[in-house]
Amino acid sequence: MKKIKLSFLILIYSFNVGAAFTEPEMSQLKEINENYMAKAIESRKNLNAAIKESIANLPNEKSNILKLHEIWNQATKIKCRLAILDSLNTDAEIASKYECLANEYTAEANFLNSTY
Repeated sequence: MKKIKLSFLILIYSFNVGAAFTEPEMSQLKEINENYMAKAIESRKNLNAAIKESIANLPNEKSNILKLHEIWNQATKIKCRLAILDSLNTDAEIASKYECLANEYTAEANFLNSTY
């Protein structure tokens, strides 16, 4: 019986929390998240182009460029996970994650572009 009451209370609380946002606010949040996702996707495309260009300009360093990218990618995942700790389970979590990814992809691309 206690489990049923607890489940019922959680259900009511969840409904009230979800209803706290108006439709315009939800739409605005979705737009913000989509903008940061698009920025991350574009930054990733630029990074992939920078990797290809670096390899083309420094063919003898292809192995090192690819190793660096692999290591940088691992560091980016960890760095962005730590960078968004304050926003976990908040409305800003998705935007913060993709903003961090976009910034890190851009930093890596800038580094690679500066090597030749």
